[in-house]
Amino acid sequence: MKFITQAAKLSLCFTCLCLTAPAQSDEDLSPEQARDLQKRGIILPFNHLLGIARQHHSGKLLNAELEYDDGFYEYEFKILDKQGVIWEIEINAQTGEVTEVEEDD
Repeated sequence: MKFITQAAKLSLCFTCLCLTAPAQSDEDLSPEQARDLQKRGIILPFNHLLGIARQHHSGKLLNAELEYDDGFYEYEFKILDKQGVIWEIEINAQTGEVTEVEEDD
């Protein structure tokens, strides 16, 4: 009986883990998944993170992708500035920390 209880606990833990993180690293998440993560308090609101990105480079938002990479959620924003330069700004979606700012190729 004790073995079944332990097996059930392990199964439940595995199931919960699968529901909280994407199946593989570098996986793009859908807008629905992003909204769910935000509602559950796992990631910061999109507009807040976009505001952080625009503190580094203002301009037109061309693209935004949410990925699960190396154990954390990260937004990659592509912003077109007034000079016509496209900037790629990566931000940890859980903390708001800017992890990379570079000119897009």
